[in-house]
Amino acid sequence: MTIDMTNNRVPYGLLTEEEKAALHEHEKAGGEFKYWCDEWAQVKSSWYYNMVYRTVPLPKTQDVIAWEKLPDWVAYVARDMDGSVWCFGAESEVCTGVWSSSTENYRRIDDFPGIVVQIGTVDWKDSKQRRPR
Repeated sequence: MTIDMTNNRVPYGLLTEEEKAALHEHEKAGGEFKYWCDEWAQVKSSWYYNMVYRTVPLPKTQDVIAWEKLPDWVAYVARDMDGSVWCFGAESEVCTGVWSSSTENYRRIDDFPGIVVQIGTVDWKDSKQRRPR
């Protein structure tokens, strides 16, 4: 479970180990922080016992697709709610947790050997991408 520390109100020294770990994971991911000192200010992590730290949300990133390795018929790629990634020959639409298309030309990306998708941080509903031209 991911702990959201964007609205934290507890000083660092009183956080649970899980909450501290969430701050440290955010730092490892290159994230930024705010701390309270009469107002919220940007800061590099210092981890003072009595300071209240909040994470600044990381920008959302799109999945990275190796388009050059996919067959030419693949026009769109999208990630379902369960994390599976699908290739479509025509535009697809969201349909109860999955992407669906009126075309019969679709396949799971795992069906293509050697293609690895780097999963981004956008929600699955925002994951649909059109092949670059």
